[in-house]
Amino acid sequence: MPKIRLEDEKHFKIERKVFDQRTLMAIYKLLNKGTLKTVESFANEGKESAVLSAKSASDEWLAVKIYRTKYCDFKTMWQYLAGDQRFAGIKKNRLAVVFNWCRREFKNLKIAYKAGVSCPEPIDFKENVLVIGFIGEDGKLAPRLIDLTFSKEDARIVYEDLIVQIKKLYAAGLVHTDLSAYNILFFDKLYMIDFSQAVQLNHPRAAEFLIRDIKNISSYFKKFGVQTEDEQELAEKIARCKK
Repeated sequence: MPKIRLEDEKHFKIERKVFDQRTLMAIYKLLNKGTLKTVESFANEGKESAVLSAKSASDEWLAVKIYRTKYCDFKTMWQYLAGDQRFAGIKKNRLAVVFNWCRREFKNLKIAYKAGVSCPEPIDFKENVLVIGFIGEDGKLAPRLIDLTFSKEDARIVYEDLIVQIKKLYAAGLVHTDLSAYNILFFDKLYMIDFSQAVQLNHPRAAEFLIRDIKNISSYFKKFGVQTEDEQELAEKIARCKK
């Protein structure tokens, strides 16, 4: 029988900012559907979402990302959605925006994962609840790049791999737009996360976002002495590969 552990569900009663009744019902539907067998514990909590560890029917670890329905940056979400042709015509109300924000991350992850980008595998979603592959071990999330220290040589290897991942994502038709050491996990290798704000290449600011992503990651790796490529030239090189 599917179960929610979470210390006898006390977090469900206490954390009302995350676990409103509708969110609880979405989780139970994913449990009853068989997407999840158990929900185990909190793995991470941010301003606009929380991540839980869970297990599948085959006892594999999964991550359950819950987007807050009341405490979120509604205006920013709406601006991204309004500029995405895939979500034309959605209602401009909080629930509709949050639910489509979740659906947007699922769709973007499917594109990225299919293209071979190093990212969590998209599994399923229901309203504001997203189920993805777990990056980490025994229910503990892998650390973010920002929390790690590398030797110059190791940092160079990770930097070069990240550039490859950015190229793959671009070739698949997406720009992350918010890439930094804060939303890249490192386990056996690096994993890009948080794809809800990723834009298609026909977005009017796609080129600007690509340069911003490159600048963010270049700034991080320069701290370890890595000789990074010129941001503008690298962005142009990536864009030419798509043509």
